[in-house]
Amino acid sequence: MRYILSVVVVLLVIVTSGSVSAQENVVKVDELLRDTLSKVKDTVLLEAVVTYEEEPGTEELKLLESLGLTTKKYSELPIVGVKGTALQLENLLSSPTEALSIYENKGLEYKMKDSRKLIGAESVWKDLGYTGKGTTVAVIDSGIDATHPDLPYGSKVIQNVKMLVGGGIFGEEGLYLENVLNTDTSSGHGTHVAGTIAGLGEASDGLYTGVAPDAKLVGIGTGEGINILWALEGLNYAIKHQEEYGIDIISNSWGTTGEYSADDPINVATKVAHEKGMIVTFAAGNEGPEDNTLNPYSAAPWVISVAAGTKDRQLADFSSRGVPGDELLHPDITAPGVDIVATKSSTGLILNTLGFTTDIQYIEPENLLYYTTSSGTSMATPHVSGVLALMREAAPNLSPAEALDVLQGTADRMSGYDYHEVGAGYMNAYEAVEAVAQPAAVAMNP
Repeated sequence: MRYILSVVVVLLVIVTSGSVSAQENVVKVDELLRDTLSKVKDTVLLEAVVTYEEEPGTEELKLLESLGLTTKKYSELPIVGVKGTALQLENLLSSPTEALSIYENKGLEYKMKDSRKLIGAESVWKDLGYTGKGTTVAVIDSGIDATHPDLPYGSKVIQNVKMLVGGGIFGEEGLYLENVLNTDTSSGHGTHVAGTIAGLGEASDGLYTGVAPDAKLVGIGTGEGINILWALEGLNYAIKHQEEYGIDIISNSWGTTGEYSADDPINVATKVAHEKGMIVTFAAGNEGPEDNTLNPYSAAPWVISVAAGTKDRQLADFSSRGVPGDELLHPDITAPGVDIVATKSSTGLILNTLGFTTDIQYIEPENLLYYTTSSGTSMATPHVSGVLALMREAAPNLSPAEALDVLQGTADRMSGYDYHEVGAGYMNAYEAVEAVAQPAAVAMNP
């Protein structure tokens, strides 16, 4: 019996000044992949992803195919999926490839573990007049149940994509389906995230309205089990359809553990999105309270890393910490992430079951059908994504770097915590939106 393991491959080519000589490649390989390759037989099938500094050319693709590897290209990313035997991958490592580095395609995880008023979102609506109108947030997650009254397909969820269908990641067709009413078929995680960002609050008479209720959503459902290859497919979709749907923000409440590297395929992809003007948010992780537990995808300087705070403005014990004094390993901002009430998927068995006990404490009986509670940096991240939608409405040309600077500059400091634990502090939506809004626009929106 053949076992298919998932591996991500990225190689680093040595280029000498003046000329490129035929010499042994230096291959950057993470420890998990090294361990995998040391344990499997040459004939074991592996899946891999090769990432490059720029889009690989015809000769590079021919090289991959000449080694017997099946390939899958990403139209918007300098990345190629690869499937072959362990021996074929070893041959790739010693070939004259132009690739950068190598990573295992390990499984990733969703970061699960009142809030509007706490961060000042309601004051933004009432006093500044911004509700997210004219903005769009792409949600890469388990999916969205767009049959929910707060998340209607067409008017709120303007596109709902289901990945993991058809012939699989290496199939020529059937990588995803568009225009699906409910893509959150068993988790419920993505529906909860979407409701926090932009839910209408229809099923609760406005009680559980999201942070940016007039923002639009693009659901990119990677399924209950997410790995690097499918996460890349989701990011690729968002980048490819940026102009079509007017995507301003990509919200990611998922991640992994391990060391940060700019050459990691996910970090390569989010940098492409950043350079195209999209603001990318990431959950900091739920591996706290120890230091050096940060989700490495949230450590990239071009994304916004979100820690989870309690409703009394403390840091949640589970929220991942960075490293004291490290330039990259720290959250950027803290947002509410404990016992958050948001939209409940009609088919979200996992989240609905986990939240049952807490639901009866926090949610009125008449609202139990449509809402559930959950905690985690997964729940903190969509608060930030929603506030960024408010900021982009107020200042449509706001760059990702400017958005981060403003969020941090207007945050409420959290006494007793260090920067590597909470970033700049607890997010203040009102101050952030007011800081980017044009004075004339504020005056027109009393």
